[in-house]
Amino acid sequence: MRLGVLPAALLALALLCPISPVQAQDGGAGGTAMPGMAAPQTDQPMSHDGHDGHDMGAMDAAPDSMPDAMPDAAPDAMPMEGGEVHDHAKTVKAAQDAAADAAAEGGIGGPTVGIVERLGATIADATFLDSQGKPVNLRALTATVPTIVIPIYFRCPDVCNVLQGSFAQILPDVKLEPGREIQVVSVSFDPRENTADAARAKRTYLAATRGAFPAEDWKFLTGDQQSINAFLDSIGYTVRREGGLFAHPVAVVAIAPGGKVVRYLYGSSFLPFDITMAGTEAAQGKTGLSVKRMLSFCYNYDPQGRRYVFDILRVSGISIAGFVGLFILYLVVSGRRQRKKKD
Repeated sequence: MRLGVLPAALLALALLCPISPVQAQDGGAGGTAMPGMAAPQTDQPMSHDGHDGHDMGAMDAAPDSMPDAMPDAAPDAMPMEGGEVHDHAKTVKAAQDAAADAAAEGGIGGPTVGIVERLGATIADATFLDSQGKPVNLRALTATVPTIVIPIYFRCPDVCNVLQGSFAQILPDVKLEPGREIQVVSVSFDPRENTADAARAKRTYLAATRGAFPAEDWKFLTGDQQSINAFLDSIGYTVRREGGLFAHPVAVVAIAPGGKVVRYLYGSSFLPFDITMAGTEAAQGKTGLSVKRMLSFCYNYDPQGRRYVFDILRVSGISIAGFVGLFILYLVVSGRRQRKKKD
């Protein structure tokens, strides 16, 4: 009987408890205040007069309580309780940054990082800015010269630097004429980056070539989210925003004159021969097999050692699964043969 009295008492207590002011305020907005958490705030419409949708009804209700003159303040700064100043411009900027972050992250969970090869497709007709702030159309840029496109972001703390550093080392040894038989384009997929970031990266990696590769034939581009999305979609390249960084594949793409995607090269380091062959095939418009895809699958990047290491667990797991499959197939085939002999 005592077990039955306790739920009844709790139910009666819940019915008698008054609704708290927070619950009454937020009930219509679809929000619920959880224990230990702040009550959800309803979005206030942003007005262009610098008041951010503050309730003016209270002022109208008591006109006599209003001072004769408001203190002088900047148009975008309103005095608030406690002496703080509300800066409308900063509020709008913060809202815009939050919207950009949400768009880049792609919602809860985010997109699946990886590459869906689009051999034969045409690179996006998208406009970016180069390291001098000049607009560059990506399709027009690849119209006449075989191009190696490097999708990266300049503030990447590890593998993007390794990838571009590798190119800086091997480009002087590539047996193709820069500007006529090959050019390189590093394209940032971070919309927060700007011309200054591109210029800094260009100085760094061109210095690593020791002047052995022309500056005009290795371009560094940044763009807005719309251009970035169009570019990534055209090459089947998917990234995911994780805080201030990005999870992304590690590969470069060979583009034939006219903008045709002809080859993917996976990994963070290449031989001069790899780039020479990719540029030669791009010049001919031939689509090639991504021979490094399996190799990159067998290796994982070690950010501490800044190198790729053999993934023994992944390879062992696949090898064991393959062996078990072959063994089962052997048992099935041998069993059928024995039955035929008996018959």
